[in-house]
Amino acid sequence: MLCKYVLTVDSISYDIPKSCIQNWDEIKFSRKRSGLEGITRTFTSKFQFVGEAYDLILEEYLSKYLASNASITVYTITNSHTYEEFFSCRLDFGSLTYDGNTVSINSIDDSVANIIKANKGTQYEYSVDEIKDTYQLYYDSVSMNYSQPHTLGGNTVENDASLQYIVIDKGIYVEAITYSLPLYISGGELPSRDSPLEFYDVPQESKDDPNVFVKALSDIDIVLNFSFEYYISYSDAYTTKAEIVLGGRYEDGRLVELKRWGYNKGDVTPSNLNESIKIHLTKGQALFFDLNVTFNRVNASTGNIYFRNFKFETRFTSRANPIYVDAIRPIDVLNRLLKSMNGGNEGIYGEIASGVDERLDNCVILAAESIRGIPQAKLYTSYTKFKNWMETVFGFVPVINGVTVFFKHRDKLFSDNNVKDLNSSFSSFEYKVDSSRIYSLVRVGYDKQDYESMNGRDEFRFTTEYTTGIDITDNVLELISPYRADVYGIEFLSQKRGQDTTDSESDNDVFFVCASTTLHDNGGVQTYKEYRLIRSGWEISGVLDPETMFNTMYWQGGILQANAGYIGMFTKKLILFFF
Repeated sequence: MLCKYVLTVDSISYDIPKSCIQNWDEIKFSRKRSGLEGITRTFTSKFQFVGEAYDLILEEYLSKYLASNASITVYTITNSHTYEEFFSCRLDFGSLTYDGNTVSINSIDDSVANIIKANKGTQYEYSVDEIKDTYQLYYDSVSMNYSQPHTLGGNTVENDASLQYIVIDKGIYVEAITYSLPLYISGGELPSRDSPLEFYDVPQESKDDPNVFVKALSDIDIVLNFSFEYYISYSDAYTTKAEIVLGGRYEDGRLVELKRWGYNKGDVTPSNLNESIKIHLTKGQALFFDLNVTFNRVNASTGNIYFRNFKFETRFTSRANPIYVDAIRPIDVLNRLLKSMNGGNEGIYGEIASGVDERLDNCVILAAESIRGIPQAKLYTSYTKFKNWMETVFGFVPVINGVTVFFKHRDKLFSDNNVKDLNSSFSSFEYKVDSSRIYSLVRVGYDKQDYESMNGRDEFRFTTEYTTGIDITDNVLELISPYRADVYGIEFLSQKRGQDTTDSESDNDVFFVCASTTLHDNGGVQTYKEYRLIRSGWEISGVLDPETMFNTMYWQGGILQANAGYIGMFTKKLILFFF
């Protein structure tokens, strides 16, 4: 190949003959494809200069030392007998050695590919305020199940953990008395924000205005589940009847009885309650349990009402009020990463193909700290994480073209119409199967999360394994996204708003959602845009509330479909079956 060499020293270019490069026969340039991505270049890492080039480089070095500036450019001749640049690189004066005849110096590969290679694993911290989109995400939450158990505040019985009793003081001149059934909050799971209910401990008191155990802060449907046995102490000769009353109190103080259960002294078996009662509460309404006791004479002694296996809880489904979360476009994350890897300088630009996958076209990124509403929220990520996310979820890989890093679908890199007819212009033909590309198992999805909540059972965006039907190898292809799409992870973080002094294991995580920009309707006047979660077109069943579920499009099957060509490269035809 006919080449021309140009040595540039301190911005002055010199054409030098091949004889000035002592190791000219070792100079190599190649292009290679790493995996099934774009093509990158590699070239000789060391040059040995003699003659005129020796003098130019040594003079530059002895006058400026490490501040020296020089580069070598190789040109090749074209079919039109003109020269075009083949490759160019700067020279590293920190590696310079010389004797009386030869200067040896390493090249600096400052190509985009090498810059990325050197910095791709570095985790960067970005202020969300600096990279966020103009429009925020209108996050309207998902429906969640909650429960609040109450325990009975009675006395325990030695050697019988299932039995409790309430002491009835009959030392007053009455024929009957009403107590608030003593109930105390115990564990449970309630919304961290926008709870529609407020729960209370209830002491055992006798008064006209009963102590309530729950009050509605907004309209809500609830279910009361309770089961227990109760009876009057066998040794109590004066108590004739004990009744449990479920009642309601209106916001204006009016009381209403909802249901009553009774036990009469002398009944053969204890009164057995096993109820599941649905109640609709409007804002301000409350509920209470009373214990009504009737005596056969006044001024009697104290007695006991026994309860066995007492269980009581309030269950309800709730959806938190909407909040706004700063959203970031994937292209803005990519360009900020490229700038960071380039030493904070412009000059490397990112592009992402559109119109290929609507899941990507409508995708926005959320920082965990933004979801929590933490002031001065940060996004923590690296180029490797971004690239792996794009590859896993969408099948997009980077292609470097000059100073542009272009993410496109892997299918666009290969075509069956670029066929070269070699005729007989080859020798020592060898056909070899790349067994590393044959997979018996495909592991796709996301790292499984532990939620410490019963609601996490509806989450389906975790790691799933699929078999390919190939048994000649045990190779496993892993397509695991470093960015998260789990709905309940987002919901639990949103419920931590206002808890700025506490840390969460998810605070450094990156989430993404499928959303589109929508004009906000302010009383019939469309005033500004915002992102709204996309739910329609992606039906789902088997979850608490399919209508509020989102990110369904990022399920594991979607990942398989986005990477079908890559997964099935070793087959004649790939057919996906989901059971």
